[in-house]
Amino acid sequence: MNIRCKDVEFLALLYACDELDAAGRAALESHFAQCPACAAIASRENQLHQAIASFDQPADSLDRSGLLLAECRSQLAEALDDHQTKMNQPGWRAVFSPAAWWGVLRGTLIYHPAMSMAALMVVGFLAGVAGQRMRVAPPPVPVRPVMRVSAAPKQLIQQQLRSAESANVVWVTPSGSSTPTVQVQLMSPNPTSIVGAPDDADVERALTFVLENGQQFDPGVRLDSLDVLRTRAVDPDVRQALCAAARADHNPGVRMKALETLQGFEDDATVRQTLLDALQSDANSGVRIEAVNLLVNSLRDAGASGAADPQTLNVLRDRLRNDPNQYVRLQSAAALRELGASVRP
Repeated sequence: MNIRCKDVEFLALLYACDELDAAGRAALESHFAQCPACAAIASRENQLHQAIASFDQPADSLDRSGLLLAECRSQLAEALDDHQTKMNQPGWRAVFSPAAWWGVLRGTLIYHPAMSMAALMVVGFLAGVAGQRMRVAPPPVPVRPVMRVSAAPKQLIQQQLRSAESANVVWVTPSGSSTPTVQVQLMSPNPTSIVGAPDDADVERALTFVLENGQQFDPGVRLDSLDVLRTRAVDPDVRQALCAAARADHNPGVRMKALETLQGFEDDATVRQTLLDALQSDANSGVRIEAVNLLVNSLRDAGASGAADPQTLNVLRDRLRNDPNQYVRLQSAAALRELGASVRP
């Protein structure tokens, strides 16, 4: 394993937390033996880790190593139990399903051969008569057309969005063109397809509506909407929708993705407040990790000009002492160090 000096800053953190495998740890220690500067970095991280571990903090009473795994296992077990319960309930769909009727008919044919023979003769006779009398194929079932929208009034777009039962967001490259467009398909009594570039006003309005109405659309569609809106984060209105999703969406994966799309805009006051709120209040450790990583990266990019405002310091110190996730605590300490503040309150 080839260790580069520029990778040591991150690897030293994993080394101090004993998160490297035996091969990685041996390679890193070999590098330390040859590079005094990197050995000093590892020593500093070890001292910081020991200082944090010595704090009398409420998080020490928690099972830090198995908390997230236990929570994931619990949620998976509950989901499997719910699914099994639904499968065991026959309901009216099972009673009227073709499989159920075929099972009854099959049993009747097997255990009543005389009745089976008579039924087959009747079916054969009727099929022959029907085949002789059938002259013209039945007319095809009319298919409801899909309305394509390119420049519809705003009021019409909002009405179609509110009436949509589900949606689908895809990238489409028109024939003969090398420029991809976005297609937002709205499933409703009158299906609608909104097509345009990512910066098209109707497309942007549809995607932000999908993002802001989490109860109406499934998480996969909201994640697809975030992929498109990532290219429009420079727009203040889009950033506002991304911040709202990062704060309030009931799916932690969507909240995490919304924070990720805000990368590069950490200096915006609304974005910075969203990161601090997520770090302090979000119940999901993955979301808090994403928030603290963005904060640390923005402070490193800002360098000495980073503003050590009281709220940021208070949130970071609170997470350093009280967050149940060890990585969040260590990154909070790193952020305080970037701000030139003491890791102790």
